[in-house]
This record gives sequence, structure tokens and C-alpha cells, in this order.
Amino acid sequence: MKTIAIMSGTVLLLLITLFTCSAQVTYLDVNEKVEQYPKVEWLKGMPVDKFEKDKIYLVELWATWCKPCIASMPHLAELNSKFKDKIVFIGQDVWEDDAEKVKAFIAQNEKLMDYRIGYAGASRTSDFDKNWIKPSGTSGIPRTFIIQNNTIMWMTQPDQVNKEILQLLVDHKFSIEAAEKLAKKH
Repeated sequence: MKTIAIMSGTVLLLLITLFTCSAQVTYLDVNEKVEQYPKVEWLKGMPVDKFEKDKIYLVELWATWCKPCIASMPHLAELNSKFKDKIVFIGQDVWEDDAEKVKAFIAQNEKLMDYRIGYAGASRTSDFDKNWIKPSGTSGIPRTFIIQNNTIMWMTQPDQVNKEILQLLVDHKFSIEAAEKLAKKH
């Protein structure tokens, strides 16, 4: 009986260990390292397959049906015009199934969207959704991610990002506390 009890306990422990290891979820959060950009179709600009060390990236999630996303585009365009030589700006379309609709939107807003644009593809099942949106806990858009030196520095809303905050990144003086203080002043 003792042997059966020990074996049963061992089997149970093994099953629990296997279940917990296979059920681990990857999370994306501030200070997380990121290497690869999820698989997307690049509709405008040079593709980004991976995040390069010593570069700064601003990734803004948007969709053609999202009025707040569209309202924030002039702001992103303004920031891009000031920092395009120092920061890689990416407008990442998400949660849309119709690539032609997205392409038409970009063509109609060519001057406004003067930065790289990726199309994630199939709504809520894309590689971008599985490897970026869900792990980051993103439940709404627009959403802005700032990456520097392969590290997520800040996840925020577009209206929180301004020239002063981006300058902190360029000067390697960024902290969330400093960014939040500067965001409140605007």
C-alpha cells in the first residue's frame, strides 16, 4: 500500500508539474525584453522584423474604425516629423480583416501617415495579437508602446506622449515617473 501511495503521489506531482509548465503564459510589460517584431504585412515603409539594440521605437496600435485612433494621427505625424531621424515610428493596424480597406485608408491619408505601417491581419487571431496584444493585456486602442534597447519602456495612450518625453528617450534620461509628470503638464 505504501508503494502505491508513493507512486500515486509521484504521478500526481509529475502531472501537476507538466500542467503548470505547459500552462505558462508569456506576458509583455514594462522592462520586458523584446527581440522580434510579430509577423505582419508591411503596407508602408521599411519592414521591422526585429527590434535593434540602441534604437528607439514607438509603436501605436490603431484601426480604421477607431475614431480616437484617427484623432491621434496628427499628433503622431507631428512627433514623427520632429524625431524621425532618432525614433522609428510604426502605426500598427490591428483587429481588422480587410487589408484592402486599410490600404485605401492609408492612401486617403498619405500625408498624415508619414511613418511605417504594419497590418496585423485576421482580427484577434493574428501573430501580432497572439504575441503582443494579448500578452500585454491590451484591451483597447489606440495604445502606444515605447521600446528602447530591446526593452519596453512604457505602455500608454497616445495623448500621453509628447516631444519632451521623446527627448528624454533620445537623451537616455527616460523614466516612467518623469514621463508621467511631463504628460500631466500638457
